[in-house]
Amino acid sequence: MPKKPVAFLILLAVVLLVVAISFFVFDGSSWSFTINGDASKNVNSSLYAKLENCERTYDGVTGIPLEFFLYYYGVYPVESVSYGGATLNWSAAAYSADKDIPLLVGPDGAIHYKGATAVVKNVEIAVSEKPSASTLDIAPSILYALNEGGREGLIHGKAGRVVLIYIDALGYYRYEDALSRGLVDNMSSLGEPIKAVCVYPSITQNNAKSMATGLAPNLSKGDFRSYEPAGKTIVDVLNENGKSAVWVDGPSPPVNISATISRVDSNGDGTPDDEVADAAIWEYRTGANLTIVHFKSTDTVMHAYGPYLEEGRGSLKAIDSYVGKILKALDNGTVVVICSDHGCHAIENGGNHGTLLPDDMYIPIIVGSV
Repeated sequence: MPKKPVAFLILLAVVLLVVAISFFVFDGSSWSFTINGDASKNVNSSLYAKLENCERTYDGVTGIPLEFFLYYYGVYPVESVSYGGATLNWSAAAYSADKDIPLLVGPDGAIHYKGATAVVKNVEIAVSEKPSASTLDIAPSILYALNEGGREGLIHGKAGRVVLIYIDALGYYRYEDALSRGLVDNMSSLGEPIKAVCVYPSITQNNAKSMATGLAPNLSKGDFRSYEPAGKTIVDVLNENGKSAVWVDGPSPPVNISATISRVDSNGDGTPDDEVADAAIWEYRTGANLTIVHFKSTDTVMHAYGPYLEEGRGSLKAIDSYVGKILKALDNGTVVVICSDHGCHAIENGGNHGTLLPDDMYIPIIVGSV
């Protein structure tokens, strides 16, 4: 065979080999990177497919927020994220974001953030302490206290009646700030707060459902903003077993529960909170074994002004006065649980939540009795 055809065939074989290797290495259907160098925490194409319902689109790029993978592997609350030689302070990233932090993992495994793209083999995540208590403990603890199953967790011992006061967006740090300023004397009269975490995404519907059922969100379904609980709620269980339970709320409850009492701002003072407090007292006095009362305005005001300006702090002071009114109406021996669905953080034009930041994930749970 002439030398030139042989050389051509060798060159062609080399080119085909390089193309094959390149396809194997860069094929978007098989990629992976680790979290903190841990091979057991591997973000890859298979996990992406499992969580595809968590996809979001930011700035024209579609992918799954990195936070979903971190939550999947239990790597949170997040302080910073490092990859490709750069480190993002998560608090600063949240402050500058209009809504969610727009750091996405694309279908090809590339990381996208603010117009920049990086292909990495590892991301380093700095985290804060992760408390053992969470919003998932509330339902089973209440059922245990009321002798309807559950498990001993937050509440030690039995009780004939329980009142759960759910204050929206009352993050642990926000509570500590209000406590230091003397704004939550009625809440704090029940005892020291337990530092707990909410479930992710740290949003209202997602955590209201978890509080009501004790069930963690299904990341594969991605129905975090659905109002439908994933199973029986504590209200359902108690009412089916001959006890009386009710959820008292404003005009837009965050979860669909049959025994819900909704109140509107009938006196025109700008909030239904006073009507909600009065309705909760009425339901308690009619004999409810479990009264759940949800105050929403602390979240509404936080979004508009941020958690730490005068308006945000003032909303907590107002709710604390309603908490005091409720406490005075209760019989001796009633167990009271104060909790929240999520925390919050400041942004340039108000406040927000939804991230894996400690500010968003940490909540106080206060358990006491009158």
